[in-house]
Amino acid sequence: MSKYRVLLLDADNTLFDYEKAERCALRDTLQLYGFEFTEKALRQYRQINNELWKGIERGELTLSTVQTRRFARLFEVMQFTCDPGEFNSLYIKELEKNVYLLDDADLVCAELCKNNALYVITNGIASVQRGRITRSGLLPYMSGLFISEEIGFAKPHRYFFENVFTQLGDVPRAKMLIVGDSLSADIAGGYASGIDTCWYNPKQQSDKGSLRPTYEIGALIELLDICG
Repeated sequence: MSKYRVLLLDADNTLFDYEKAERCALRDTLQLYGFEFTEKALRQYRQINNELWKGIERGELTLSTVQTRRFARLFEVMQFTCDPGEFNSLYIKELEKNVYLLDDADLVCAELCKNNALYVITNGIASVQRGRITRSGLLPYMSGLFISEEIGFAKPHRYFFENVFTQLGDVPRAKMLIVGDSLSADIAGGYASGIDTCWYNPKQQSDKGSLRPTYEIGALIELLDICG
């Protein structure tokens, strides 16, 4: 029998290959406007977007602000002339269409849901995340979805996790495990909330800072040994 009753699974770069989806969505949206897609543009966008999302995690920026500001800054750097809000709207539609599961994500979820209640917990835009999870085929394995835009707070904010715990009812925190790739959002949030954590670390990063995840895995299939 599994040690855990509830598994809280991050979505992007844990179940989904977000980097591939992001690349395709940016390429296709730039091409819609007649702009050239380059590796430089992708690197610039990722740097800007990641910096702004850290602001969301710290509670300093709102999701709506980040969505337009990231492209305003990109266009300034790349010297493109375009309305960032309009571009973002089309980018979101492209992102929702690009669904790429990481290796064994479907198999692992199909097995784990036999003995555990699976929930997706994700920082992101609700329409995008719900659309991608539905298209991926993972939705039947899930007992529910917790999305930061709908909750009003992003991981690792304690209000995000308090909302999750409230909706889960009487499940003891000792029976919960959070699985994610982000030390700052998933592992830090889980640790502060008093639940076990599993750091998905396929790139074998060595710097954990002061955080000590309960488990560390390099492949999703390893979850079956922990929770199967």
